[in-house]
Amino acid sequence: MEVETFVKLKKMIDDADQLTQLRSLRDQFQLSIQHNEQMVHKDSIANWNFQINEVHDAFIAKTIALAELRMVGEGLGPPPTSYSYLLLGSAGRSEQTLASDQDSAMIYEDTDDAEASRHYYRTFASYAVSMLIELGYPPCDGKVQSNESLWCQTEAEWKAKLDHWYEDASWESIRYLLIVADARCIVGDDSLFSRVRTYYREGLAARPHILERMIENTVQHKMLLGVFGQFITDRYGEHVGSIDVKYGSYIPIVNSVRWLALDSGILQTSTLERMEGLQEDGVLTFQEYADYRDAFLQMLSLRLKAGYRIENGMYEGFSKLHPKRLDSDEIKRLKKNLRLGKELQRLVLKKFARLK
Repeated sequence: MEVETFVKLKKMIDDADQLTQLRSLRDQFQLSIQHNEQMVHKDSIANWNFQINEVHDAFIAKTIALAELRMVGEGLGPPPTSYSYLLLGSAGRSEQTLASDQDSAMIYEDTDDAEASRHYYRTFASYAVSMLIELGYPPCDGKVQSNESLWCQTEAEWKAKLDHWYEDASWESIRYLLIVADARCIVGDDSLFSRVRTYYREGLAARPHILERMIENTVQHKMLLGVFGQFITDRYGEHVGSIDVKYGSYIPIVNSVRWLALDSGILQTSTLERMEGLQEDGVLTFQEYADYRDAFLQMLSLRLKAGYRIENGMYEGFSKLHPKRLDSDEIKRLKKNLRLGKELQRLVLKKFARLK
């Protein structure tokens, strides 16, 4: 799929005025690239990741626009205030695979009629989430999505919620703070989100102990490489012998880079951009940056190679990949990169020790 084809597809998405049209385009998009071997080649994976996420953004943004039109069509009117629709998780980091679930939130402007605004935006968010399900995006298992009351609130409520999470500092509150770190605005008033993001950053800067509390969440997932250089694979079940390429390679790098970025005050949400910022700030040497970037790109390619299935009309990604699907060079490179991932986690712990 050439760049020109991606551009044409995004134009078709923008021109669509029915959800059925979008679903047809989504299915065509998936079929056109699922067997394309270029996308798992290390020299092209960064561009493939960028293009795939541009397409996902286009699908999601258009669906939200159609949800807004649905509100008008049902007599509920246009948005009564400004709002910001946020993507979180892999979508917030611009790292969605061909099959990723929904992670989202909404911020809307405070008004005198709080109850009416609350009803409007939660209805709006419910439409957006259900329409995205129809488009093939599964709901979030952890209920981190805009139709949940915790994730659909006014600017003032969001700021109060952040204060509570900072003061509570429980495992769950820290998890929520880490989730918010990956947020970006996909539709709506970016300045509204920007104010909440600034409040988040200022709150973190004023509470250095929160970075310490984030360590346990950050390093909970280990790189799946044993002390003798062997892969740590599933021992039982349908995926016996497989590697968990999401939680045993990709997520440990994402988490480590995010913590270093928060420690350095870097605002970018994508892992690749965070790595660039860390190198520019001197946290990583150029060689470390190049090594970790290469490792991360292989993890992205393996997540794409792991593939997906269609379940109840939704695209659900696999996280398990059997080493037999990799050639000898890929296996050698993966073992090297898993060692680099361990090295990166040690760097985080070294920085953490400095805080104590």
